[in-house]
Amino acid sequence: MARVPLLIRPARVADAAVLAQAEREIAATPGFLASQPAELSDERFVQKIAALTRADNGCFFVAESSGQIVGHGLLDPLPLAAIRHVVHLTLVAHLGWQGMGVGRELLSALIEWAKAAPAVEKIELNVRSSNAWAQALYRKMGFVEVGRWHRRVKTAAGEYLDDVSMELFVK
Repeated sequence: MARVPLLIRPARVADAAVLAQAEREIAATPGFLASQPAELSDERFVQKIAALTRADNGCFFVAESSGQIVGHGLLDPLPLAAIRHVVHLTLVAHLGWQGMGVGRELLSALIEWAKAAPAVEKIELNVRSSNAWAQALYRKMGFVEVGRWHRRVKTAAGEYLDDVSMELFVK
């Protein structure tokens, strides 16, 4: 795996269009994201970045290489008071940047942020059963599989993928 120098920083509202476009490109290939490209609007990214910038129990980071955004990740808090200590992870290495350490660097920064955030105790995620590379990264970083949602994600080709549920306690 080739590593590249990265800057990990908080996402800004001005990044929204780049992030939405990257997810639309990735969503066009079945098996990575559950979203369809048309479901990923710039405005939804603006709203999510703004909300997480204000949150004490969530964050949104981007990875840059030579000034170009090459990945992003977020910890999205669950909405109810009884589960606000739990955040849901989304992690995306942009097209052409997979296998270069982008996901690992982002994930490391997100885990460190969660460990330092008093309101966060646990990170959860869902990863497609077809994405062995991501599952391996999550396991290396301490996540454990806790379940599987069978035939949860229907691809554009009318086939199904399981969602693997994983968790990491940070406190």
